[in-house]
Amino acid sequence: MKILVGISCVPDTTSKIEFIEGETQFDTSGIQFIINPNDEFGLTKAVWMKDSNQANVTALTVGDSSVEATLRK
Repeated sequence: MKILVGISCVPDTTSKIEFIEGETQFDTSGIQFIINPNDEFGLTKAVWMKDSNQANVTALTVGDSSVEATLRK
């Protein structure tokens, strides 16, 4: 069995959200990103299924190289 889990990186809920350039762009400076809690639950379930079914789990995310550190956590 092969399992594909989509992972999205979202701002930590404790981060203060601010906008720049006339309130049109999200200011990412000083923001810590985490894996979406629902995606983390899906990944945990996939790993559980992997152990019980000898499955192969692949995690997929879309973004630049900055999301790699969050995905590795």
